[in-house]
Amino acid sequence: MPSPSGPSSQAIDIQGLWNNRPFRSFWLANLISNLGTSAFVMAMTWLTVKTYGAHGIALLALGYGLPQCLLQVFGGAITDRIPRRLLFLRTQTALLLVALMLLLATTQGLVPLWLLVAVNACNGVISAFDTPARTALISEMVDREDLVTAQQVYSVASNVTNVFGPALGGILLSLGKGDRSHEDMAFLFNVLSFLPLLACIPWLPRTPAPAHPGTRPPLWQSIREGLHYVRHQRQLRQLLQLLALVMLLGLPFQTLLPIFVHDNTNLHTHHATYAALLSAVGLGGVVGSLLGMASGQARRLGLALAAAALGLGLAILLLAGSQVIHWASLSAFLAGACGVFSLNLNNALMQGLTPMELQGRVIAIANLGKGLQAFSAAAASEAIHLLGRAMAGSNAYLLVQSSLALALLVGVALLWRPMTRLEPRAITP
Repeated sequence: MPSPSGPSSQAIDIQGLWNNRPFRSFWLANLISNLGTSAFVMAMTWLTVKTYGAHGIALLALGYGLPQCLLQVFGGAITDRIPRRLLFLRTQTALLLVALMLLLATTQGLVPLWLLVAVNACNGVISAFDTPARTALISEMVDREDLVTAQQVYSVASNVTNVFGPALGGILLSLGKGDRSHEDMAFLFNVLSFLPLLACIPWLPRTPAPAHPGTRPPLWQSIREGLHYVRHQRQLRQLLQLLALVMLLGLPFQTLLPIFVHDNTNLHTHHATYAALLSAVGLGGVVGSLLGMASGQARRLGLALAAAALGLGLAILLLAGSQVIHWASLSAFLAGACGVFSLNLNNALMQGLTPMELQGRVIAIANLGKGLQAFSAAAASEAIHLLGRAMAGSNAYLLVQSSLALALLVGVALLWRPMTRLEPRAITP
């Protein structure tokens, strides 16, 4: 007879999630929406790097990261104060309007750098409210004991589309006449991909109306409550420290990937090469999600988290030194697997440690890492730009990316002992 934490139990959990109509509708709609987002990101970053170089990528990352850092905590507090379903509807509608604006500008041939940065900044502002609402909605759809598995299953939708989205983006960029890339086709697909997610909103949980404003604490007090809870939860602090390391020093490799392709004379400097490497990262993400699902009921989850962060740093080092597409693709695959496994398991553990009424705020605090990641990527991109100009003929990308990876390895080594002591019983309801 299998143990409760064995494969049979995991299969039952997944079947139960699939029979959950709101979760199933949300998962399928996100599958399509994330496909459009992946194609959009691929097209936008390639358009930026081929037109404006590493400096353009730096400004693009900064445009997204600044509002993320400034507004994430507010977004989390708002998530805990109004119905999450309503907030999600508003953020998705706003993202659709921004995507439509970029599409119209591109069809007219109007794509200056300031417009690309402004679009990314708008996406950063909206995502500061969208991400906590989206993540917290999952905890309302499933039982608390199924939360780890639900987060991993939900992540599969994102990572499967990270395999096919860039490939689709590469195909869409190749459509049309002439040799130029056609980013407007990818932007059009992104606009259309919002429609299924908006259509599924009636199936999402109808959360109770928030308390009367007179009985609610002020917004700043709500934010302080979230910060106070994090400060007094040792294991939660350790998870956030590891997450910050991964976000600051590891995950910027994805933002730097178009620079790697564009500046590497040993690779084919073409959007198809960039799409292939993004798909390799996405395929690794799928494997990382599946491994995370298998580990949802396992013990020594802290050790698994630390090992994944260590693997991410090593994979990025291999990627930075790659000179052929096959080696680069393998390294990108390993980096994607380790990065997604670490992020998803970390997120599920943090939600399990957090009361329902504080989840929006804690998720927002964790998502500050996205803003920090964007700042780190912007600084790294600008460093590559400046070093490339100062040291002509040198591999500025290799120097900067290797430095980030080595710093990540040192940070993980310092956190190794406390992470290995993290007990899985901490996430039980």
